[in-house]
Amino acid sequence: MAEDEEYNYLLLEEYLNDMDINLIHAKNGKEAVEFCKSNPKIDVILMDIKMPVMDGLTATKLIKSYCPDLPIIAQSAYSLEQFIDKYGEMVFDAYVTKPINENELKQKLMEYFQAA
Repeated sequence: MAEDEEYNYLLLEEYLNDMDINLIHAKNGKEAVEFCKSNPKIDVILMDIKMPVMDGLTATKLIKSYCPDLPIIAQSAYSLEQFIDKYGEMVFDAYVTKPINENELKQKLMEYFQAA
């Protein structure tokens, strides 16, 4: 999970604690890219868009360049329409908007875990 805000990460961690998954916390896009390069067993990424050092869009493009089939779910406070218009539908596999709905997040993640 790539999320720079500690409170947001803790909330998402709480949402996902009953799913029996191992979370890796990247605090910026650069860390997310490095984690993906060093850990080929990552099944899905929940990527914040607005982060320091390297934003989520740039990180996603880099990750997709060497892991094109790795699902990446964007999380953003932008409205969905603005987000898709600005970043394009082809970059991310799915989107969730903040504030994140726990059930929606779990549903999207389960789609990718079942496919793995």
